[in-house]
Amino acid sequence: MATALDGILTKLDELTFSTDRTNTSEQPSRTPGGDLGKDEFLQLLVCQMKNQDPLEPEKDTDFIAQLAQFSALEQMQNLNETMMNSQAFSLVGKYVLVNTTASDGKVSEVKGVVDYVTIKNGDSYMSVNGELYSIDKLVEVRDSFYAIQEFLPTAKKTEAVYDKSDKKPVVVEIDLGKGSYAANSVAVVINGEYVKSDYLKYEDGKLSIWPGALDGLDPGEYQVGLYFDDPYSTSVIDKVTIKVTDTGTGDGAGSEGEGSGEGDSSQ
Repeated sequence: MATALDGILTKLDELTFSTDRTNTSEQPSRTPGGDLGKDEFLQLLVCQMKNQDPLEPEKDTDFIAQLAQFSALEQMQNLNETMMNSQAFSLVGKYVLVNTTASDGKVSEVKGVVDYVTIKNGDSYMSVNGELYSIDKLVEVRDSFYAIQEFLPTAKKTEAVYDKSDKKPVVVEIDLGKGSYAANSVAVVINGEYVKSDYLKYEDGKLSIWPGALDGLDPGEYQVGLYFDDPYSTSVIDKVTIKVTDTGTGDGAGSEGEGSGEGDSSQ
């Protein structure tokens, strides 16, 4: 038994010597109440073996069981590290929220899309807006498309009525988007056909559809499709409807012809 224990002690001394002499100046000190790692577990085991009662020594099987626990702990930690790194790589292209703490203790938020993920000394770092942040600072993850929806073109829900006898243009409030996600123009489809740009005018957030595009429609309700030329080719097909009527009571004073064609709208 003494020979087996001596062999185990010798091996543990070698491991402990290696652990204690490797970058001790760079290793963070463990705070009271912190989690025990494999190094602390190994040191406790060595201390237990060195200070056991010589009259009632521990059995070989007890130490072997503890060494097996140590091995299992090490494998679990390695597996956890691998899983964390894999999860970090899956963040590429995602819109994230990161909390950073300044030297004065002030916490600030950083939002942006993860450009790439890198591993340094076993820790994962993500690049957001040109800066690297530890994965530990991650607070929230969103799908990129979901996150930028507030910048994409939109249209206000509109239920318009066009009276052929009145011939007033139908006006729809739209937002061409913001920043690099904005559209330059919008195409309009009614009853399965594109409306000519001559019958469209965009000004100050309002898209006017002139009578020339509507007079050929039979009375009824029509869904209007709006197709923007933003980077995501946003389409709005469920917000705008036009009910075409012909009451015969209008004075026909509205514009019979085309829009000015000076707006930002196009087919």
